[in-house]
Amino acid sequence: MSEYVDIKIRNLSLYWFRNYLQPDIVHFLFSKNDYKCIPDYIDNPDDENSEKNTKYMYITTVQKAKERLDALGYTISRFETLFNQSRNEAIDYSPFLFKLNIDYDSYEEIIKKRIDKYVTFKKWINSINKIIKYELKHGRSYPFINDDKEKMGIRTECGKIIYYSLKEDLMESFYGLKVEVIPIAYILRLILESCEPVDEIILDFTYLSAWAEYAIPKGRLAAENDEKTIVLVEGTSDKEILEFAIAKFYPHLSDLFYFMDFEDGYGGKKGGGASLIVTNLKAFYFSKLKSKFIAIFDNDVEGYQSKCSLENDIKNWSDNIKIFLYPQDKLFKSYPTLLPNGTICNDDINKKACSIELYLPDSIIKENEVFYPIEWEARRKIKNGSDEEYLYQGVITHKEEIKKKFISMRKKLNQEINRL
Repeated sequence: MSEYVDIKIRNLSLYWFRNYLQPDIVHFLFSKNDYKCIPDYIDNPDDENSEKNTKYMYITTVQKAKERLDALGYTISRFETLFNQSRNEAIDYSPFLFKLNIDYDSYEEIIKKRIDKYVTFKKWINSINKIIKYELKHGRSYPFINDDKEKMGIRTECGKIIYYSLKEDLMESFYGLKVEVIPIAYILRLILESCEPVDEIILDFTYLSAWAEYAIPKGRLAAENDEKTIVLVEGTSDKEILEFAIAKFYPHLSDLFYFMDFEDGYGGKKGGGASLIVTNLKAFYFSKLKSKFIAIFDNDVEGYQSKCSLENDIKNWSDNIKIFLYPQDKLFKSYPTLLPNGTICNDDINKKACSIELYLPDSIIKENEVFYPIEWEARRKIKNGSDEEYLYQGVITHKEEIKKKFISMRKKLNQEINRL
């Protein structure tokens, strides 16, 4: 005896589990915040004999799941690169070639010729789109019946490869691709492109309780994500502001990142600043750590100088390390700055003075509807590859007042959220 549950998007059964949820699949789409427990649930309210039970589910939307997969690195652009590099090994051609009665000993040679002639990533996307659109509306017959292919409008080589792979319903491949070559997360990401952003993705694992009592507790932990991307920032303010922003605007992504602490909880503290990011990132690089790291520098002279220094010293950073400045903004093209004689003059402060505070709401960095000005400090030389430039470092005034305003805003918003 076994119990089966599906990840559903409308009538599409995206993936199914037998007896237990697989965490390596669940956490691609769902965060722990997506878990729902509904007591006293009645499956059919119109049936007086329908019994109450407790329902255990994960629910998210296609848009959130796409953002989650992108944040994990499973983007469409990276999928395209991997597909083009490995399509000869990745495509599960066997079910289709078997349908054509081609001799098995000739498969390898024929596959290469047919891929070169008929298969492109664009054609693959179009074929996936046709099949998913059909499944969203009609579901899938088990197995596909003969006229399903015609109803789907499957006429291309790519479409037939995917169709016959699904018709075989074998787990060696997923929608025509071998998952040991193309990680399944990429395929899930591509499938979601054919769904509406507001479509719900539902995993109801209530009936796993019929298999084993501990299947539900295990299911509740399936979305837990232990492999977090480590984010390095310049100081405590950066950490607090970014953590709060992600939790508020992207709660479905908040479990994917860990911001390095500046305190150990026992009174111990470490310094901050751009130089510490440089030191730590080089240590992680030369230690050949496989974890994912993101370094975010202020969009000021020190941050720009540090980013350039890292890129000058190490030409080819490994793919698990990304280095950024806070983004440039139209507001910063003409922002009030304080001259030595005390007058205010608007200037472009990108790469000169944009610390995390500049990205807070206007109400926090304004007093009486006027932006707090930038105060200029030292002039520095920046080496960016073979180029050199001289820039003045600036800092926003009233930093302590800005911090107090942010803390007050955060407290107010958290209170409003808790009341909901």
